[in-house]
Amino acid sequence: MRSPFRPPHLLLVLCCLLAACGPQTNGSPKPPAEFGAVAGRLFSCPSMQGVYAWPPVAGQYADGFPTNRSVWEGAIPLQVFPREMQIWLQQTPDKIILRSRIINRAGDARDQTVRDWSHKEYTASKYSCWNNMLEFDAVESGSASNYGGTGLRRGFKLVRLKDGGIAVGIKSISTGRTSAIFGWGGVSYGSYIGPDVTYWSWSKLASTGPGDTEPAPVGAYRPGAPASR
Repeated sequence: MRSPFRPPHLLLVLCCLLAACGPQTNGSPKPPAEFGAVAGRLFSCPSMQGVYAWPPVAGQYADGFPTNRSVWEGAIPLQVFPREMQIWLQQTPDKIILRSRIINRAGDARDQTVRDWSHKEYTASKYSCWNNMLEFDAVESGSASNYGGTGLRRGFKLVRLKDGGIAVGIKSISTGRTSAIFGWGGVSYGSYIGPDVTYWSWSKLASTGPGDTEPAPVGAYRPGAPASR
């Protein structure tokens, strides 16, 4: 009996589908080498506690901010804006607290935003230490329209650097992606659920203090200063 004929192009399509089933990643899960050396400890991750300057001094957002999407969408790891800010990170054995507030360097600024902090907490069950990096669980976050899928999950990493700064890696996972099984002459035939695609982006924040006590506002109003006119 003759073996059933299998067109070469069908075998090629099947091989491509199998190859596409694996995970796909854009960007690196480690901070860029130009950020400098990573601080390390023998048996655990180094402390991430400190006060940091925003905007970043290197990496994403160091040279400007997007006009078509929010900065750190979904407020992950916390709410930030495309202007100068303080970021205060406190770490205890059971949680990490992240705070941010706007800086107004005008000596007579009375804006409440220069004194009040935004606030997010992550319990120790939401992150793990691996290779001197803290990795935080990904959660459902915002729209997936810019990532080619129907869903979006976002997590992040924190990495302490030897120069005192901190690297923040945003992990965006695009889910529910579909692709055509076969296309010819501009026409697609059939579809299949494609693999999730992970995108990594990194920012480096410079250290401005140890973070063991609340930092003073920068440029905020001080009693006795003249009021704006």
